Amino acid sequence: KTPDEELSEEDRALKEGLEMWVTRLKEKDQSLYAATLEAMGKSIRSAPSSMTSVPKPLKFLRPHYTTFRELYETWPEGADKKTFADVLSVLSMTNPDQEEKATLKYRMQGAGGEIGHWGHEYVRHISGEIGRHINEPDTNIETRNALVALSKEIVAYDMTHNTESEACDLLMEIECLDVLEQFVDSSCYERVCLYLISCVPYVPEPEDKNLLKTALNLYYKFEVYPLALRCAVQLNDMDLVQEVFSNCKDPAVQKQLAFILGRQQLFLELDEEQFPDAEELMEIMSNVHLNTNFQSLARELDIMEPKVPEDIYKSHLENIRPYGPTNVDSARQNLAASFVNGFVNCAFGNDKLLAENGNKWLYKNKEHGMMSATASLGLILLWDVDGGLTQIDKYLYSSEDYIKCGALLACGIVNSGVRNECDPALALLSDYVLHQSNNMRI
Repeated sequence: KTPDEELSEEDRALKEGLEMWVTRLKEKDQSLYAATLEAMGKSIRSAPSSMTSVPKPLKFLRPHYTTFRELYETWPEGADKKTFADVLSVLSMTNPDQEEKATLKYRMQGAGGEIGHWGHEYVRHISGEIGRHINEPDTNIETRNALVALSKEIVAYDMTHNTESEACDLLMEIECLDVLEQFVDSSCYERVCLYLISCVPYVPEPEDKNLLKTALNLYYKFEVYPLALRCAVQLNDMDLVQEVFSNCKDPAVQKQLAFILGRQQLFLELDEEQFPDAEELMEIMSNVHLNTNFQSLARELDIMEPKVPEDIYKSHLENIRPYGPTNVDSARQNLAASFVNGFVNCAFGNDKLLAENGNKWLYKNKEHGMMSATASLGLILLWDVDGGLTQIDKYLYSSEDYIKCGALLACGIVNSGVRNECDPALALLSDYVLHQSNNMRI
């Protein structure tokens, strides 16, 4: 069978109708052009399409593509030629030679109109050609401005058709991300910002900062201050951090912002006239209640019971038959146990190795192992500045230098992440900065 014989009656009628319109466009009677082009355009727009097949009007018109281009060049300037350019622009999508960028070329020469009338695939095709064409060396200012104007039409269409990511990609490609804000509304800003932030690790500088600033401005516009603050922190711009915090008027959200800054160990001096809860907010940012909050949560979860390294090792489950005695101490095993003990009881304020028989356990280690074991006390008492330093203080008077070194390190660990007006760690450690012993120097 010939290809025509395989067509259904409906398809055959469509093909014959399209070929009749092609014949009319070849005739000299210009009065037929407008009606013919309008009917042809309506047929293309109303044709059902899918991701896996070309719409049938385009499929049947594809053999006439070269003829259409030759006819177009012979037509005089006017409204009919512009309408013809619009039809050619859509038909150019079926052209395998994408280097010509004919779809974009004829779109620029056409009558314009709503770009979405020709379907989503057409809009996507135009976007790709704009990205390739706008950065070419021979693109002049006038052409670039026209392409930017067309891009704005596409972005407006994308924002209302759940294709925000394609709009962002296009604006990043033409380096006009600053216009995005005018097209984003409350229904889509979350998806837009999420996409922009997810792109940050994959773009070079300074484009990554432009993405973050755009996301920050959008969050700022819709008063989502916690996420705006996150962007400001990521930009490492303290002026922006201060601006976001100052413009937030909700006391509950202000506390949330303070906790975010405390987590990042950033501190702002707040004016009591502007912030009625300034003292409480600065305490949150200072992390002075971090240890109390952590232990309250631990009590709530009933996990305050100190653990021993064996709870982690679970060596009794191993199916290995030991040779010789199993309770032999070794410096390496004890050092490992010190680290495990520190991490498994981190910030709980209590343990079963150092709290019960601290000196005995420390002397089971050697030199740097002894220092590490003492320093692990800082992990156990993490963030407890007031109570923790009192427990560490006795080790600062040890006759063993390695224990004193570990105690100094423990002082620093206990104070890490906590801002204190007295700064006891600085007071304790500054005396040892120029100590005669190299091990003591910080």
